[in-house]
Amino acid sequence: MKLLGIVIGLLVSMGFCSASAQDITATERGEMIDHAVDQLVNRYVDPNLGRKAAETIRQKKEKQAYDALDTRASLIEALVADMHATTGDRQLGLKAQSGDRPEWIPSAITIQTPAGTNPDDPQYRKTILQFVNYGLINPQVLEGNIGCLGILEFFSPKIAPEMYQVIDKTMQPFRECTAMILDLSFCDRGGDPEVMMYLASYFLGGEESQPLYVSFDRDNQKVAEFRTRTDITGTRMPNIPLYIVVSPKTFSTGEMFAYGLQKAGRAKIVGEPSAGAAHVTDAIDIGHNIAMVLPVNRLAHVRTETNWEGTGVTPDVPAPADKALGVARDLARKK
Repeated sequence: MKLLGIVIGLLVSMGFCSASAQDITATERGEMIDHAVDQLVNRYVDPNLGRKAAETIRQKKEKQAYDALDTRASLIEALVADMHATTGDRQLGLKAQSGDRPEWIPSAITIQTPAGTNPDDPQYRKTILQFVNYGLINPQVLEGNIGCLGILEFFSPKIAPEMYQVIDKTMQPFRECTAMILDLSFCDRGGDPEVMMYLASYFLGGEESQPLYVSFDRDNQKVAEFRTRTDITGTRMPNIPLYIVVSPKTFSTGEMFAYGLQKAGRAKIVGEPSAGAAHVTDAIDIGHNIAMVLPVNRLAHVRTETNWEGTGVTPDVPAPADKALGVARDLARKK
């Protein structure tokens, strides 16, 4: 039973249009390396690891290890490999900002933009988002009155202004269900934490807003709270048995959702350990159409003061990723 298989299969059949590599000069290459090093030293969430990664890259630059790299793609690949080898942080990365594929399209969706179409045209964007129900895939009520919903991504209201209304509409058929399954096994980019908190609030009780996470900067200073929402218009389900399916593809905000409800005692996690990406990131322009995705803050669950960085969300019920949804369905029926 693969909740997302039908939708993704349809999208795969539409084809793919990828961006071609672009040449860079030695001067451009040096500037990008220097800017990346500067960000690692001054802004990376772990100062010690940031300095260590920066020094590794500096030394390789001095030894001319990057001199043969004359495309953005090859330079990005080399720098990311060096940063990951030093920090082990999968959220830390570089990406080209130009190309035919819009940034807002989830990686699980393969699609070809028709010739002459502006990928960032609001109506075109809305058409694509509607096709995947704004990332809330295949909502259905299974036999036994069990609600089942796949989550591809938590789209930001900046991309989808109607996101909160879509959540309310999608959740409405589940209000009388006796159990609920949320499949995050394909949620490989995460998304907006505030949208995640809106959906999470459906399963958390209380009339008042309560913090679920606190974030801290590299100096261990508190910078933000992620709180339950009191403005949802649908029916809360604070006591319904809840099962969340995760896989090694489940990333960032998807993990934030699963870990938060697990540690709050509200959900059983089924599947394989998730990716282990628990930092809050910022996208920084380092020049020449390259953006650096830089972890700048760390998260802590308010109940445990822990997170899932490097380890992933550990399932309560281990199961192979391709069978986990079926296992969750069986658990819900027994419950």
